[in-house]
Amino acid sequence: MKFKDFFDVIILAGGESKRFGSDKCCFEFNGKTFLERIVENFNNPIIVTNKQRKVQGIQIIDNIRKGPVKAIELALSCVFREKVFITGCDFPFITYELASFICNKEADISLIVEEEIQPLLGCYSTSFLKNYITHVKTLYQLINYANTVYFIGTYELKLHGFSSIQLKNINSWKDFLINQDKYTLSKYVIKGNKSASTLCANTRRSSN
Repeated sequence: MKFKDFFDVIILAGGESKRFGSDKCCFEFNGKTFLERIVENFNNPIIVTNKQRKVQGIQIIDNIRKGPVKAIELALSCVFREKVFITGCDFPFITYELASFICNKEADISLIVEEEIQPLLGCYSTSFLKNYITHVKTLYQLINYANTVYFIGTYELKLHGFSSIQLKNINSWKDFLINQDKYTLSKYVIKGNKSASTLCANTRRSSN
């Protein structure tokens, strides 16, 4: 499947990684750091960080350090394309193909839903984000302002050939050991349209 390259990429790399116990972005796995693994998938990504990193891309130093929303505000000055994909070092196995699939959805916000919504595996309309980022304190709150939201279930991703490893969320060491697929259904929400067709985001687990 081919996608037009119509999105910029913001990588949040300034978190404290308290649960992980060290700077997660610098953690090396099979010869590459988490941040290197993410950066190599994209052309000139925008990296918001609390210190200079030895990776390619547009680096913005976040001296304010007031969380993801403020970090994204800083990065938006470098965003010029129609959409922007936002992720962080929590997802070191993300691929360009998956980001493209997410951004190809026609919605103000499109993001992955596993057991929980993943705002850092999401694509946002740039105009929407620039209009509303100053109205919220968390990325979750942006959903309240969006006219259209596409919650992408993991079952849909599996049908398109994506694997659960690409969605692996590393918050602590034990997350390396979890190898359990979680299947969710997709849901497309059009606010104010009661006839909109939606699917319930029920979950079930597979031991595979």
